[in-house]
Amino acid sequence: MASSAEILEIRERQPRSLALNKKMDVEGLKAAIFDLTGLHCHGLTKKAEGGFHRVYFAHCEGGQDFVARVAFDISDFRDTRKMESEVATVAWLVRNTNVPVPTVICYDPSTKNAANAPFMLMEKIPGLTLTRKWGTMSTAEKALSVTSLAKIAVSLLKTRFNVVCSLYPSPSNKSEIVVGPMMLTCNPWCFNKDLSFERGPWNTQREYFLACIARERAWTVANGLAINEKWTAHKSDIAVLGGASFQEGYIALYDRLADYVRNASMLDDAYPHSLGPFVLRHPDLDLPNIMVAEDDSSCLTLIDWECANTTPVRCAALIPEFLTYDERDSANPYLREVYLAECRKTFPDLFAASEMDTNIWLAELELACQLMSIMRSPKYVKAAIEKVIGV
Repeated sequence: MASSAEILEIRERQPRSLALNKKMDVEGLKAAIFDLTGLHCHGLTKKAEGGFHRVYFAHCEGGQDFVARVAFDISDFRDTRKMESEVATVAWLVRNTNVPVPTVICYDPSTKNAANAPFMLMEKIPGLTLTRKWGTMSTAEKALSVTSLAKIAVSLLKTRFNVVCSLYPSPSNKSEIVVGPMMLTCNPWCFNKDLSFERGPWNTQREYFLACIARERAWTVANGLAINEKWTAHKSDIAVLGGASFQEGYIALYDRLADYVRNASMLDDAYPHSLGPFVLRHPDLDLPNIMVAEDDSSCLTLIDWECANTTPVRCAALIPEFLTYDERDSANPYLREVYLAECRKTFPDLFAASEMDTNIWLAELELACQLMSIMRSPKYVKAAIEKVIGV
């Protein structure tokens, strides 16, 4: 996973925020909540703002508090189906698993509402994010949280899908949930609206990875000028990539990666899990997206399921990344063993020490196939791909 310093955003967050400020009507959001729920909202308290959303606590009649998450309305940046896919994913989890998620009260993915912005109203989960609490927790309390997180991971690993996909409400019946194209965190259309590529669903690991590589390659071809302009100050990296331009260097790397994927024996149909089943996973299983009760470190809820998708089971059979940074927490080696021990109770073979290297390799391959290379440094892209193909 790249650090924030290694990822250069094509669009600064400020313009997106300004766009929301100009369009969104705060009083209108209160009215929109009433329109969909019949509840009078007498106040909004801003709690957070990120690159894609602004979050409020909505204070409604009867002492009821909810979370209102408002999307930045950048029409050429976001896909309006992101919200519908997230709602469908949460609904599917509620119906089919015991994974703790916040209840969605109502939503409107369009701007045709009183708020002039897409928004979602959700149950307010009591407690704190683990980001806020982790630093004050004892090792024993952290172990309780990690054990609960491992149980949630096991529940997700028990889910079964025949394809790699995202979930959506059925066009003909919104209460029915169907599989559909994979939802992307950052859409290449924001750089080239005419760009066309395959988004699935896919039946095999190999099909999925090759489609991701083809998307990255097409993105690179379509945006060669933008790539060269973005990295003007890094001309020495052209030699690192091995091309006459950044564009040519990236294309050559993706062609090598595609050849590798076509011939990798562990992606053959006969290899375990290559043909599925595939499992549902959280798109960003990190401390900010894990709610914990203030008085019970074992009581967790996973929030923010935007861009969730199904994935090869081995890509999901991993230790959460925040437990891999020993320099951040000296308890992490112990906590990793706690996590693995809980997972091995249900999936002893999948989490066996002899299998973890394969799981990590497949997850790194998945990352290499969808690097969004326009947004990353050439050296990072090259290192990520060559790490997987063994150069």
